[in-house]
Amino acid sequence: MQTLVTTEDPRLDFIAGCVLRTFKLKRDKWQKCVSSEDNRQLLQEFVDNSEQRLLLMSVTAAGQLQPAASFTATPKHKAMYFLKLGKAALSPESMKENLVYGDLSYAPLDQFSALVEEVVVPLLSNSRNHTQWPQVVSQDIRRHVHSLQTSIFVMSGQVQGKTLLPLPAGSEGVEQAALETDKRGEIVDRSIIHSLESAVIEWSHQICAILKTDSSEALLEGRNPTPHTELLFWKNRYADLECIHSQLQSSKVIKMAMVLDAVESSYSPAFTNMQQDVLAALEEAKDICTYLRPLQCLFEDMENVEFPDVKGQIGPLMHTVCLVWANSRYYNTPARLIVLLQETCNLLIQQARMYLVPEEVLRGEVSECLMKVQTSLEVLQLFRSTYEDRRANLRQYQKNGSLVRPWDFHPFLVFSGLDRFVNRVKTIKDVLLTAVNLLKLEKLEIGGVRGRALSHQVQLLHQEFVDTFKFFTEKPYDCLDVNNMEFEKDVKEFNLKVDDTERRLGAVFCQAFDDASGLENTFKVLDMFGSLLEHPLVAADVLDRYPFLWSMFDKELDCCKLLYNKHIQATKELGSAPVNKNMPAVAGGLRWAQELQQRIQTPFSKFRHFSCP
Repeated sequence: MQTLVTTEDPRLDFIAGCVLRTFKLKRDKWQKCVSSEDNRQLLQEFVDNSEQRLLLMSVTAAGQLQPAASFTATPKHKAMYFLKLGKAALSPESMKENLVYGDLSYAPLDQFSALVEEVVVPLLSNSRNHTQWPQVVSQDIRRHVHSLQTSIFVMSGQVQGKTLLPLPAGSEGVEQAALETDKRGEIVDRSIIHSLESAVIEWSHQICAILKTDSSEALLEGRNPTPHTELLFWKNRYADLECIHSQLQSSKVIKMAMVLDAVESSYSPAFTNMQQDVLAALEEAKDICTYLRPLQCLFEDMENVEFPDVKGQIGPLMHTVCLVWANSRYYNTPARLIVLLQETCNLLIQQARMYLVPEEVLRGEVSECLMKVQTSLEVLQLFRSTYEDRRANLRQYQKNGSLVRPWDFHPFLVFSGLDRFVNRVKTIKDVLLTAVNLLKLEKLEIGGVRGRALSHQVQLLHQEFVDTFKFFTEKPYDCLDVNNMEFEKDVKEFNLKVDDTERRLGAVFCQAFDDASGLENTFKVLDMFGSLLEHPLVAADVLDRYPFLWSMFDKELDCCKLLYNKHIQATKELGSAPVNKNMPAVAGGLRWAQELQQRIQTPFSKFRHFSCP
């Protein structure tokens, strides 16, 4: 034994000796461990505090000792445990009596399984250890030991993702029982029959639980799974059923079936039905795995490209889904297709959220965010339209004259979640569009007699909207979470404030319109307000002003007509009409006609490009 460097506390020396012997470390590792104040305090707390009953010592990846007061979620290295037998502080004299310690594997279930298989079962199942026990006690102990062995066996399989069928107690006597059944007239040991029938009952419960599992469980639990959940479910189901089928085809299990059939057990038909159910489920899982495999790479490509590029992935994906529907014998049911399409919607929603970034979609540069929102809507709506197109053209996938079963389920079953998300994104789009338009007020300058006062009012409206928009966008919640009703409430309040701003803006526009002198200045006012005039509450005030435009243009046409008549009259009376100074008669006349034409066409072109009723 190596000599330890003595510390002030002999209790820690005892722990150090155990740890260094177990891990085969040099004493400097312990000294480095206790040199840390946190480690020293944790060790001292264990030996002094009566409530602290557990201490774990492990070696890190760097080769350093690390104490802990509780188990970690996923231990990666071998550890050593120290456990107090009672709630009391440790003393140097009572360390050995009051402390239990030992090794702890990083895979505790495997360690416990090995302990039971190699120590507990051989020890307690050995009849020579029961010589002085009553027969009832001996049988009860054996029953409990087999139950423990079975539970650990099943649990180990579940950890590995497999369904392991535990052999019944006394399975070693099955072969002898099978031989005895060949000799008609001899009675097989009834305890073995009971054990076999009990095993059939237990196996049927295990297998029934596996066969009842469905890939839609994650959706029903509200976990928003992606298509990889569906593909992984069928892959694991196929592997698990293969494992079960191979166990049912083992020699021992076949002999069990022979014994049950020979003694005409009532459980023999149940056992046969169980085998048939497993075989049918295995065939189904194999078929589905085969046809879903091409979708794996398509979904991976969809995840690996930028979200705007998903547009090019949707067509091939839906085409492959239609091929699966038309060719698979077991996946062409509405329930299964609905699950796959719902999970595809979840994947698109997940990709859209990553592209938009909930924390930035309302806080970034408004025009850039608006472009990203519009792009997201285009992708999501393309998936919906592609679905409708494939649904209407399923006949093209029929082969050898066999009809393809139509998608006669309601689209709401597929797109309810996607529609809610699309509506939320549209709400955000409306908010951003409003922001883009109203933030233009910063650059709006109005001329005329009251131009300065009106411009000041516009700047006040702009500042009020900036404050409102900032308050709205600084909310801490996830605006893309469709279950967040607080966002809907805040949007309503935001829209009410925007409505008030638009009403006041409409009043400013009416005053600027009324102050404009002439048709040209009036159109300048309209151009200045631009897209703001399309807001419903502003447009309500603008509509009342449109008739004035027609009358002003009508007067302008009358004025032009009058000028034209005067010009023609002068030409008839004088032989030539007056022209601009220093211009020949013909060139001057053409220039005059051009100016008159331009005077008419300029406002007329405004009308043609102006969006009004």
